[in-house]
Amino acid sequence: MAASRALVLIFGLCCCTSALSSSAASDDFLRCLTANVPNQLLYTQNSPSFTSVLVSSLRNSKFSAPTTVRPLCIVTPTNASHVQAAVLCGRRHGVRLRVRSGGHDYEGLSYRSERPEMFAVVDLANLRAVRVNHRAATAWVDSGATVGELSNLREAYFNYRDLYLGQNIVVGNVSSYEAGKVWGQKYFKDNYKRLAIAKGKIDPDDYFRNEQSIPPLLHTK
Repeated sequence: MAASRALVLIFGLCCCTSALSSSAASDDFLRCLTANVPNQLLYTQNSPSFTSVLVSSLRNSKFSAPTTVRPLCIVTPTNASHVQAAVLCGRRHGVRLRVRSGGHDYEGLSYRSERPEMFAVVDLANLRAVRVNHRAATAWVDSGATVGELSNLREAYFNYRDLYLGQNIVVGNVSSYEAGKVWGQKYFKDNYKRLAIAKGKIDPDDYFRNEQSIPPLLHTK
């Protein structure tokens, strides 16, 4: 009986020591992050916006249950140095990282754990730029970009206008349809004329324009 009590006591002390060790590691990890990442990019479990950020890309509501193992915190980096800081802090203090990018994650494994463990989430939602270099036939896509942002190259062109293809020439305070063909037909192919006709009906004075906006086509044969 005495031996059994001793074993129970030893087991209890080990569990207590393990819990204290985990708590200390998580505290050290959070202090490390706070020292290297701006506070507005960190969401701990005590942050008012923690839950809303956590479920921002939720695909299955069952993963927001009270029993779901949640991260210690969420890091929302805006540049590579913030990601590097999270990795260094995690490795230094024994906290694993799960990375949530713009890809699909129907099992929610980028922001939850199947078993109890200490981990943090690096959410790349702020790193979602799409850069297209038509001349070099290359594209650079940040990890936070979603499929919807990639499925339409028009959006990529619109965000990063390739002015080397050509620019509008304004004649009489209206963008020239003929001059716009230089770049417009490369972008929109046979749809360029149709878009210009629509522009002529909606905005004949070309009030809304930029270097590569659709010019108005007022007279067609």
